[in-house]
Amino acid sequence: MRIVRWNKLAMIALLLLCSAWTIPAQEAGVEANLAELRAELAVAVDLPDAAARAKAATTLAKRREVSLERWLEAAAGFAPAPGGPNAAGRHSVSVQLPVLDGVEATTIHLYLPESRNLSKPAPLLLALHGAGGDGSRMLGEWRETADALGMIVCAPTDPQADGGYAFTPRERAAAMAALRWARRHYDVEENRVHLAGSSRGGHLAWDLAVRQPDLWASVSPRIGGPSFVVIGGRNNLRYVENLAHLPLRDLQGAEDDPKLLLNLRIAFERLRAASAPNAELLVQEGHGHSYDHGAVAWVEFLGAAVRDPFPERVRLRAAWDEPARAAWFEVTRYEKEVKEVFPIEVDERWEGWGHERRVQHILELADARTADARVTRRADAVFELDAERVATVRLLLPDGFETPGGRVTIRVAGKDRKAAVKRSAAVLLADFVERFDRRFLPVAVAESRL
Repeated sequence: MRIVRWNKLAMIALLLLCSAWTIPAQEAGVEANLAELRAELAVAVDLPDAAARAKAATTLAKRREVSLERWLEAAAGFAPAPGGPNAAGRHSVSVQLPVLDGVEATTIHLYLPESRNLSKPAPLLLALHGAGGDGSRMLGEWRETADALGMIVCAPTDPQADGGYAFTPRERAAAMAALRWARRHYDVEENRVHLAGSSRGGHLAWDLAVRQPDLWASVSPRIGGPSFVVIGGRNNLRYVENLAHLPLRDLQGAEDDPKLLLNLRIAFERLRAASAPNAELLVQEGHGHSYDHGAVAWVEFLGAAVRDPFPERVRLRAAWDEPARAAWFEVTRYEKEVKEVFPIEVDERWEGWGHERRVQHILELADARTADARVTRRADAVFELDAERVATVRLLLPDGFETPGGRVTIRVAGKDRKAAVKRSAAVLLADFVERFDRRFLPVAVAESRL
């Protein structure tokens, strides 16, 4: 009996010992290596449209043998794809860019400074040209700054930019496609992506910035501005508060179009009311539709500007149909009165008003049809939200943000709402294939109705 018992105990011990050896070996074999995972992420990131990328992310997230932690490692070390010129100097590259539902042949002009440190991510400036021009004109004025900062300059030529800025989704998509190409082919520091533009490009820079305020380290439009016109999605003056957190320099000739000057004055009045700490409008005497580029110490300005990928406070105003997001905060549904395009209601006073008073009236109507949210996150997983015309919201949370009990508190008008936090690879991958932002990797989401 003792021999049999000893044999049973020995067998149990042997099985446990074997298990200790085989389980790690099995896990090592099941977990795909990082190079393979990064290659799969690259395939998804390089798909031509958002719908295809989202579908690919869903497929990748279903791989149960790959842990969330492993996907995080893969995303954090994601590398650029080969294909762009690497020698220092000026380059012109002909590329096919996916823009909305089509493909556009585009020339991207690049300046790669000799000072670029290839051992670490580089800052990048997206420089947008004016009507009738091309991207090559933008490289000269930024060369000295790029040399000092080791900064890449990306200046795409819009193939349809003969007229002025038309405030179309295509124009915004074309500019963002060029930026995506540059970020995909060069090791770019996501927290130091700057936006600038001149004339038509200045209008476009304003429009991109107010609609996607979480992407930029700084914004520097010149002789261009936001608009109050309601039709065609042109009214983006109503969104300028989204830029209150950003370093902003605007160069403008004092003798340019008075209506443009008025729009800029209103924009900066709104920014001051929103307590913008680093936004300046430089109206330059002796200039019409022109400017003195040297009026700003660009090396110091751009060198000090760094995006905070997970800011404590977020402001978001929106009314457009595209996703409305600022950093970790999204408005997923508006109240019914929110409209980007709406009829202008006037009474008998309209005929007696001057242009400025009419603009103010239109902006008042627009403000009443704009979703507005101010949200503050606290370390104890409480989010304080002051919102108007917002129906539902979504919080994207990175790894390491503590959520006691797997829930967060969303405090609205003194009332607390508990929201469950869903942590998954699906959250990470859906965000990464669209943005491939290594500095902000959300792994959890909390949603709430207000």
